[in-house]
Amino acid sequence: MKKVFKKIIICIIISLIIQMSGLFYLNNYLLTSTTNVKSQKVADSNISNKVSVSKASIPSNATTINVSYDASYISYYLNNELYVVNTITGKSVNVSPSAGVRISFYKWLPDRNRMLIVETHERNLSLSYYDVTQSQKSKVSDILMISSASIVKDIEASPLTNVIYIKVKNGYKYYSTYWVNIMKSRKKIVTQSKYIGKIQVVPHVDKMVYEDLESNKVYATGPDHVLNFSGSTKSCLIAIDSNDKVYVGDVDSSNKIDKIYYGTLGGNWQSLSLKTPVSKDHLFVTASGKAYINDNIKRNVTELQTSKKTTYKGTLLQLYNNGIASLHDGNLVKTPLN
Repeated sequence: MKKVFKKIIICIIISLIIQMSGLFYLNNYLLTSTTNVKSQKVADSNISNKVSVSKASIPSNATTINVSYDASYISYYLNNELYVVNTITGKSVNVSPSAGVRISFYKWLPDRNRMLIVETHERNLSLSYYDVTQSQKSKVSDILMISSASIVKDIEASPLTNVIYIKVKNGYKYYSTYWVNIMKSRKKIVTQSKYIGKIQVVPHVDKMVYEDLESNKVYATGPDHVLNFSGSTKSCLIAIDSNDKVYVGDVDSSNKIDKIYYGTLGGNWQSLSLKTPVSKDHLFVTASGKAYINDNIKRNVTELQTSKKTTYKGTLLQLYNNGIASLHDGNLVKTPLN
């Protein structure tokens, strides 16, 4: 009896060691940063009104241009190769794939200067993370493929819950979504539709919110349920902020958004009516929950809650944690939000 008891104790100790090793790897390697970043979303900070033109020069034929959460880095594809440029020093780095493969998708993490990348080789898809501050790449997991035509269309990660959601296109409009955690466990997510649009993750809860392109509705997982709003027959997903608030757009007959619903899953919802319906592509929500409308003709963004306007130069790329990233004459311009 004592021998059996000892064996049980040993098994428990081994299990705890394995789990703690995985959490140590998570905390010190995968989702950490070389800067002093805590496990919190970055809030908008006090900023000056100075517009800065970075040293990052972007080739005219670059594609899939994105900036990191604080605009310290800008990334793009050039001749099917991925480049990352430090916007302070102007130093450019070619993110080299493994031998015989290509980088087919990348996505910046929402609160640190790291990205998730997908490498493709024949029928194999592999997910890795890349730390731009250390130029270091580490494999996370392989991704299931239905056919050789399968491609990753989106990745959403939550460093706070240590999970990653991956949307894979398997054929014409047909999508599968997979869930991966830090322990490299992987599973397929069962959704209401196989025709999935935009996906987002809730930062503090292991849930995914997604668009059903068949019903034109927004759903949340765990358990899977539709987000219904009185008077709304067609909706789309806009964003989720750092406080777990989900932003859903009411889509009118002209396929523009005339109202925004926002609230937490299972909580109370509020609405914000727009004076003029706008395209979904012109709406932005920051991590702190500020909503903006972009006017690409006047080159300004307007905060919906306060009507404050911020003018920028060139073509808007995206909003980062406290400003606007735009391209002007081939250079990245960073404009603080008013």
